[in-house]
Amino acid sequence: MFELDGLEVSGVSVGGVASCIDLPALKVCVDVGVILDRTVARDVVLITHAHADHLGSLVQHVAQRGLRGMPPATYVVPPGIEEDVEALLEVWRRLDGGELAANIRPLPPGEPLSLRPDLQVTPFQTAHRVPSQGYLFERVCKRLSDSLAGANRAEIKARREAGELIHQATREPILAITGDTSIDGLVAHPEVMAAPRLVVEATFLDDRVTPERAAAFGHIHLDELAALADRLTCEHLLINHVSARHSPSEARRLVEERLPAELAARTQVMVSRIRPSAG
Repeated sequence: MFELDGLEVSGVSVGGVASCIDLPALKVCVDVGVILDRTVARDVVLITHAHADHLGSLVQHVAQRGLRGMPPATYVVPPGIEEDVEALLEVWRRLDGGELAANIRPLPPGEPLSLRPDLQVTPFQTAHRVPSQGYLFERVCKRLSDSLAGANRAEIKARREAGELIHQATREPILAITGDTSIDGLVAHPEVMAAPRLVVEATFLDDRVTPERAAAFGHIHLDELAALADRLTCEHLLINHVSARHSPSEARRLVEERLPAELAARTQVMVSRIRPSAG
């Protein structure tokens, strides 16, 4: 579990093995490459892309919710893959003989989804080998319209009763998660790099794989994050999707050694053991 300025981020993320990032306070999880006991309860699951280590346990998540008497969850997917995801579930329904009810919802980059009145999530386009997207979470607040600044209660009431909109919504970024992407999918979104909490993949950490080779696979190399240090203004950086070739101790050491000291001080690295649901 990682605590990013009061926001818990947990789960597992091992490149090529399994990824499932849980956000308990937001009541969503990102990807279902494996399911964990607590993520079965998530009514909304955000899918970054359809590689098996990010989507492979979808049917287990669906089935576990059915076994526990929970309503169908909503699985947000990049547009264009929804029919194939539905087809996968249909095959499992024939094999399983069960309902395996699920709501598959394509959501394009730039289109916000309201998770609750004070919280929304918006996909952003990333650059991977298959259709992919990350997710930006924002707190939504209402405040008095600028046109009513300084107005007294009577005037505000009168203008409201006249049908005028007296409030305006403001959005405050709280967290961004890239999913799998090359560095191009990050630098294209300044608002993502500026999010106060950023969960970003860095699959490759040392010279065994070059940044150029990482880009060819649709992934980020740690050295590319080091080169972006001045532009990564996030208060908390959490690196995930580290290749299984790196041991936990090695991964942490390389992050400390290869990032500039100021950025390294704001950085944690997720190297997780997989503990699947006991269901």
